[in-house]
Amino acid sequence: MRILDRHVLSETAIASGVATGAFVFVMAAGNVLSQVASAIAAGRVTPVEGLELVGLLVPGLIPYVLPMGMLTGVLMAFGRMGAQHELTAMKAGGLSLLRIAAPALCLAGGLALFAAWINLEVATRSNDEYRRILMGSVKDNPASLITPGEINRKFKGLIIQARERDGAVLRDLWIWRLDAQGRLFETIHTAEGRLTKVEKADGTAVLRLVALSAQVDTRRPGDEGFKFPSVTKEAGQAPLEFPVSEVFKDGSGYEKKLRWHTTAELLALMDKGWQVPPHPTPTELAECKMLPRTQLMSHLASAFSIFSLALLAVPLAVRVGRSETFVNAAIALAVALSYYILTSMAAYVKNPSFRPDLLIWLPNVIVVAAAVGLLRRASKH
Repeated sequence: MRILDRHVLSETAIASGVATGAFVFVMAAGNVLSQVASAIAAGRVTPVEGLELVGLLVPGLIPYVLPMGMLTGVLMAFGRMGAQHELTAMKAGGLSLLRIAAPALCLAGGLALFAAWINLEVATRSNDEYRRILMGSVKDNPASLITPGEINRKFKGLIIQARERDGAVLRDLWIWRLDAQGRLFETIHTAEGRLTKVEKADGTAVLRLVALSAQVDTRRPGDEGFKFPSVTKEAGQAPLEFPVSEVFKDGSGYEKKLRWHTTAELLALMDKGWQVPPHPTPTELAECKMLPRTQLMSHLASAFSIFSLALLAVPLAVRVGRSETFVNAAIALAVALSYYILTSMAAYVKNPSFRPDLLIWLPNVIVVAAAVGLLRRASKH
């Protein structure tokens, strides 16, 4: 028995490990190309920080790749054993399909507990650290907000473009100032400007954009048709200041989403609510308090899906009985897609009267029910 258990466990672990690694690579590659690589190219982070960012991406992928990886691994392992009649030989020895699958299901259960911890604690902190690094260098050198050759609209009422950037120095700098209606009223051009962070005497921080030896072209207010000539003058310096909060929102560099909160934070939010509006109605307050509870249940349901999908994969693999990787991967993709569609539908419900915190478990209930039914049918043959 121990030999058979080790065989089933090793087959499942190897196949699941390979599948999970492939999914991690595919999903991480998209984030690396879209965020990390662009941040390195723009000079917002160093290459060493870029590698750290890649590592911090992985925990956030666990809720997505582990269920897919385990599902694919069980399908591949049991599909191969079924195609090579190993399962038939084990059944002939008096073992039920559930007993044969016990090592794989124990592995799935252990990974589900591991994923719950990752979802609730590690991934949330990794997301915080990821954005701290990504935005930290920008706060130290705000000029890195400006990507050479690209139009920048991060500053309210300004459009900025610079041909080159060297530290805090911006060369061939163009600044277009807009009024409250978004109409151009002033153009500033200089061969060299600086964008720095300045701490004021009252403790507040501002971003100061200074155009050195600038040429300022000012238009008459309300001249939308450019009927009147602009007034051009030379300015030794043309300083513009912006509160840090206007660029970095609340100073953290990003708005923390509900799913990035730890267990303790979610429990605290259950009492006071998430994004409670001023003077909320009882219905609004109940919904704001239900959101953190639903998010906590979502983390746990996502972790449990590793076990439920693995349970479903066992009879599916026996039923299909194919050893080809492509076939099993296609089945895994179809099952996972169906599961995530059900999860998205459940997560769409916000009304507290429908108990979205319990409804988020419905996809797992459906998967387990289907798995039990298929296991019973498979055990009869």
